[in-house]
Amino acid sequence: MIISAQFVFGKLFAQGETYRLLSGTEYVVGRRNCAILIQGDQSISRSHAVLTVSHPETNPNQSFSVPTLTVTDSSKYGTFVNGSKLNGSSASLQSGDRINFGVFENKFRVEYEPLVVCSSCLDVAQKTALNQAIQQLGGLVVNEWTKECTHLVMVSVKVTVKTICALICGRPIIKPEFFVELIKAIQSRQQLPNHE
Repeated sequence: MIISAQFVFGKLFAQGETYRLLSGTEYVVGRRNCAILIQGDQSISRSHAVLTVSHPETNPNQSFSVPTLTVTDSSKYGTFVNGSKLNGSSASLQSGDRINFGVFENKFRVEYEPLVVCSSCLDVAQKTALNQAIQQLGGLVVNEWTKECTHLVMVSVKVTVKTICALICGRPIIKPEFFVELIKAIQSRQQLPNHE
């Protein structure tokens, strides 16, 4: 599986399921009534561990900073990060880290997917709503197009310098509502909306 959002947390040796994690939400990993449910393994506690994504505060003068994904162990048989047992403590995770819950085959890999959104032709209310959605997704909204931008957001496509840059870079040009739908899909564990 894989974990993202843009942390993607994923299970390596099972069904290949992907979990996308939103900033500011706690995700309990366990075998009963949990956000990330692991069944059929008696070494998994009912509430085995907690994953949280926190997004550092940024201002327009700062460069993009990666959100922090933390795992806190609360299990009997252990949570392991890159082979090291946590023993009831917490650890910050990085993209590429491996997590093992319990002592059997519940192995996960952490991946970080950057989300840098450039907005164009949006009014103040639309920019505010976009900023809130992108922060929940662990991303950043910028005013100027750079090669790090992953999306261009416009209400309707107009020929601007940013539009041309997005087309040249092969980045999606989407409406602000896309990210609201993306958050809903992540929360309900449904298929993600298509950029098109």
